[in-house]
Amino acid sequence: MNSAPSTTKDSTTADGTAGSHHDAPPTDPDWPGQLVVFDGDCPLCRRSVHAIVAHEAQPITGLVTLQSSLGHQLGAHFDEDADDLDSMWLIRDGALFRDSDGLWRTAQSLKAPWSAAAGLRWLPVPLRDGAYQLVGRYRKQLASDPGLDGVQDRILTTLTPAQCSHLSLPTTLADD
Repeated sequence: MNSAPSTTKDSTTADGTAGSHHDAPPTDPDWPGQLVVFDGDCPLCRRSVHAIVAHEAQPITGLVTLQSSLGHQLGAHFDEDADDLDSMWLIRDGALFRDSDGLWRTAQSLKAPWSAAAGLRWLPVPLRDGAYQLVGRYRKQLASDPGLDGVQDRILTTLTPAQCSHLSLPTTLADD
């Protein structure tokens, strides 16, 4: 799913009122502004991407599963093993951030109070990454699985040359 659907359509919220369809990516050709690459089989990871989409200040995040062909291509580009499945990755400005570095940078794109998690950057890296890896070890037991309904429109299986350019990635990663 490479083309981005419109964000102008409305959806109905749990209380029956109309709300914005915030989970759909914008039609802006520069979308996405960042990619979150996650373990598509992990309940906590799925819950996390739901939270990111729900609490973004602006809809800029594209989602990629580590298990996908695109996830493997991105991993190879950054010399990471997508089959390792031990971290969510954030790709922004041509760089890959993993573990707690990816976490606090992702928080920068969220609305308050969620954006306060960006303050984690001030903690020592061994402490941050140790806590991240501890949670990661038990991630499949820590959350119920919300599935991917509601974020499916944000999952990318390919990138266009324009998206690669906007993400500062080589166009060789694009699916022509």
